[in-house]
Amino acid sequence: MSYSISGNTLTFANKTNVDFEDPILKVLEVEGLLIIVLDTPNGKNDNRNVFAFSITGDYLWQIKNVELYYNGDWRPYTDVAINKENETVLFNWCDTAVVIKPQDGEVLRRYLTK
Repeated sequence: MSYSISGNTLTFANKTNVDFEDPILKVLEVEGLLIIVLDTPNGKNDNRNVFAFSITGDYLWQIKNVELYYNGDWRPYTDVAINKENETVLFNWCDTAVVIKPQDGEVLRRYLTK
């Protein structure tokens, strides 16, 4: 593994640390990149809780504000996975999946999950 996690700190193999505002919920290594999903607290209206870094610790992107199907106050992303088509997909807790390009965070499409 090219990194370690402790609370809201991500430490890369070269000992570079990145501290986030919220705890780290999940890290997915894909195409030589780390996609990080933060554990956004209930009530914090922020769906930009996904970041990407190179495996050496270079900041690459933060997810843009994406129009979601649910318009409530709390709608952060809660998971990232690779689907059967080998696409990187972000999921939020309510009803939206967002397919992204891992290299730059570009949103390719979104779809309902419920």
